[in-house]
Amino acid sequence: MPTNDSAMTSSNNTPPVSGGASKLVTVSPRNRAPQKTTDTVNSIPAIHLKTQPRKSQPRAPQSLETFLNFHRPLPNLARPQIQSPNETEERENSSLRGRIENHRNPLSSVLISMVIHLSLFFALALIVMAMDKPITTISLIATPDANPVLENLNQADLQFVEIEVPIDNQSPMEMLADATATKDSVNADDLPIVSPSIANPVLNPNTAENNPPAEVGKLPTGGGLEGRATDARARLAALRGGTLASEAAVEEGLRWIINHQREDGSWRFIHDQPSCQGQCKNQGTNEASTAATGLALMSLLGAGYTHQTGPYQQQIEKGLQYLSSKMRLTARGGSLTSGSKGMYAHAIATIALSEASTMTGDSGLGKVADLARQYIETAQHKAGGWRYDPGAPGDMTVTGWQIMALKSCQLSGSRLGELTMIQAEQFVDSLATSNGRFSYNTDDSLENSATTTAIGVLSKMYLGAGMNAGSLEQATRFLSDHGPSKNNVYFNYYATQVLHHRNDPRWQDWNETMREHLVTSQDHSNTHQAGSWYFPDPHGQVGGRLYTTAMAVMILEVYYRYLPLYENDAVQINR
Repeated sequence: MPTNDSAMTSSNNTPPVSGGASKLVTVSPRNRAPQKTTDTVNSIPAIHLKTQPRKSQPRAPQSLETFLNFHRPLPNLARPQIQSPNETEERENSSLRGRIENHRNPLSSVLISMVIHLSLFFALALIVMAMDKPITTISLIATPDANPVLENLNQADLQFVEIEVPIDNQSPMEMLADATATKDSVNADDLPIVSPSIANPVLNPNTAENNPPAEVGKLPTGGGLEGRATDARARLAALRGGTLASEAAVEEGLRWIINHQREDGSWRFIHDQPSCQGQCKNQGTNEASTAATGLALMSLLGAGYTHQTGPYQQQIEKGLQYLSSKMRLTARGGSLTSGSKGMYAHAIATIALSEASTMTGDSGLGKVADLARQYIETAQHKAGGWRYDPGAPGDMTVTGWQIMALKSCQLSGSRLGELTMIQAEQFVDSLATSNGRFSYNTDDSLENSATTTAIGVLSKMYLGAGMNAGSLEQATRFLSDHGPSKNNVYFNYYATQVLHHRNDPRWQDWNETMREHLVTSQDHSNTHQAGSWYFPDPHGQVGGRLYTTAMAVMILEVYYRYLPLYENDAVQINR
């Protein structure tokens, strides 16, 4: 686990359907408002009828004394009287007639009311079914400018168009090869339609009914998780700067991570699990199991693999179950802290849970993630930041993880407190310097501020800063001039996201350098370490090979892991 300025992180889609090519079919929705699928949506209001007032009739028994006498049980005599059969029958008949007479009026009114209500209900149902409502059929029309429009079917002679949407079982690398086989560069306008959003509309209402659909033939944008779907992943990798080699490196890294999962579903920074038993060098020193498990799951989820789709469903489910089982309910909310710097681990585990919930619509995970979100908000310092323990004065590195976790929870449908992000932004701004950089905390000098500057810029972007804000432009230039680090994977993780989201002019050079460095530095030996990374920096010494491998995988997933923020605003621009 990272020390002062060290740590690990991240920030709406059903997985693609397997099978052969399918066709987009024209649909005919009725002109009616969409119905909500709730438990009460089909309930029918009661029909109330005005009836003529009824003359009150005396009801027997007429008094409390008469009533009690009428219903009083026979005395428990020591020697019961023996009556003749005729007397017993006469008494029983008399009692039965009296009871019927007593309750005749209420029973009759209930039956009459029931018959009238049922009759009116069936009559109303017949009227509704017989109503001849006008139906407007919507169809996809070919127009002279080749842009599909929606029209009334009755207005003109229409030419129907069938669009082939390829859906197959190709791996991301095979699809990437198809996308790049004939061209050196890829134009988004030339690419087929991508999969719909994997964001769950029930958990996140902002991703479905309230947002207009994407244009036909356009790749999705806007900071969400849609790019992780299999077909979108391949096309985005081809478009944004990925290669077959970088995607192969991702898959090899994920296999190494899977091979180091423990029996209880967790991952650890220390390699003492039976599958490894020390075969891999450079293990970490921190025992923060929720942080290690969260990082491993984040890298798997970033590739589009969940507990419901992909090659590692069982392992991912066990990991998610482990995190859920480790949550401790407190007065602040659900705690996932572990290790000596607990808020790092809590934020990373929260991101993994909320992303899995968003990608699959798993409401159980969503509830756990929301409890974790509550813990983050109540742990915030009054000045707006976070540090290792709840309520402690903040620093930039821990605060950056909490901001990403809160934005991830927001994607899964959680509501944030009104002041939480405002105060968080105030804290980040308090660490800005006159030359456009960001420091570690209020007492920090400008030395070694590249990592904290990258975290500060990305945090500001997710907090709503405009892409062309002068301070961000200056800071981004500083990061670009600094260039990718050979050892500091933590800096590379944040800075790569900044340049990618901004679509900075220097992105291409940065990406080529960063991508090739990771592809070539991956362990390609025939040992148990194959597919992993390790860099000898202070962060790597704490988190070890698992931390470094997970971070390297997520850097290589940057093309599709989070869609670019500013091409279709995923954050609300404040200025």
